Amino acid sequence: MSSKIRWSLPDGVDELLPPKAIEVEMLRRRLIDEYISSGFEFITPPLLELSESIGGEAHDEIKSHAFSFKDNLTGKNLSIRPDISEQASRIDAYRIQSNEVVKLCYAGEVVKSKASKSLRSRTTIQVGAEIFGDSSSEAELESINLMLKSLEIAGIKNITLSLGHAAFTSSVLEPFKKLGREIFVDLEIALSKKSQSDLDKIIPDSYKNKQSLISLCDMYGEIDIIQSAKESFSHFETTQNFMDHLEGLATKLINKSGITLHVDLGEVQGFKYHNGVVFSAYADSAGYVLAKGGRYDGLRKQSDRDRPAVGFDLDLVSVSNL
Repeated sequence: MSSKIRWSLPDGVDELLPPKAIEVEMLRRRLIDEYISSGFEFITPPLLELSESIGGEAHDEIKSHAFSFKDNLTGKNLSIRPDISEQASRIDAYRIQSNEVVKLCYAGEVVKSKASKSLRSRTTIQVGAEIFGDSSSEAELESINLMLKSLEIAGIKNITLSLGHAAFTSSVLEPFKKLGREIFVDLEIALSKKSQSDLDKIIPDSYKNKQSLISLCDMYGEIDIIQSAKESFSHFETTQNFMDHLEGLATKLINKSGITLHVDLGEVQGFKYHNGVVFSAYADSAGYVLAKGGRYDGLRKQSDRDRPAVGFDLDLVSVSNL
C-alpha cells in the first residue's frame, strides 16, 4: 500500500547519497588526521546551544543565523548551531580554562536559517581548526598555512589567497553607524559588492568621511595596495599599525608555491566577529569562497581579558564538489 504522505525535504536541506557520502567522509577523516598530526586536539561540540548564550560576544549575529525553538523539557529557548568556531571558543574559555596556548579542531554539521552562497543549502558539514591564547603573527601564519594545506589535501589547485584586516575595515565604517542599523547594513552590502554608486546614494553628502568609504571599494589588488591604503587612510590613527601588520604577513606568503596572493581591504563576508587579520581562499574552478578565517580576539573573555584567537573553517561539501 502506498503512503498518502508526500515525502520531501525542507527547502534548502540536502542529503548525501552513495558514492558522494563516502567521498565526503573520507575527506573529513584525512583533514582531521592532518590537524591532529599538526598538534590540534579534536572536539565534538553539541548540536544544540542555549539561545541566551550562543555566540558569546557575537551573540546577536550568531543567533540571527540560527534556528531557535522552545524546549518542551525545560521551557528554555534552544538554538541549533550555525557555526562551530564560536563553540570551540566557548570550550576553550569555560571547559578547558587554560592560560596556555590551546589548539582545537572539529568537524560537524551546521544548520543556518539563511542559505549558503556556495550551495544554496542551509545545511552542511563544517571542518576547521582554531588556535587560542596566541596573539602572534606566527599563529596567523600557522592557521593560513593549515587552511591552504586542507585545500591541497582536497586536491584543489591554483588557489587565490585573499588577505584583509577586519579592524581596519571596521574603523573606516565606524562613523557611519550613526546612520542607523538598516542603513548601515545597506552600506555593508554595497561595500561587499564594491558598488561606489550605491554608497554614493546611501551616504549623505554631509558626512566628511563619505569619500573615504567610497574609495575603500578600490582598495584591492596586489600587495602594493597596502601602501596605497597607508597613504589614503592616514587620517585614521590606527591605519599604520594595521597595515604594517598585514604587510608583514603578506610578505611571508607572497612567494608561497601554487598560491596567488590577493589583498582586499574592503572585504565584508561571513560572520562579523573577526577583529584582526582575515583570510579566505578561492579557486578558478569555483565562484565562491572555499575556506575562510581570521583573528577574533575576545569572542569569549578569559576573566577581564580578551582571549586571543585565530582560526579557519571550510565547507566540506562545497570543497568536495570541486
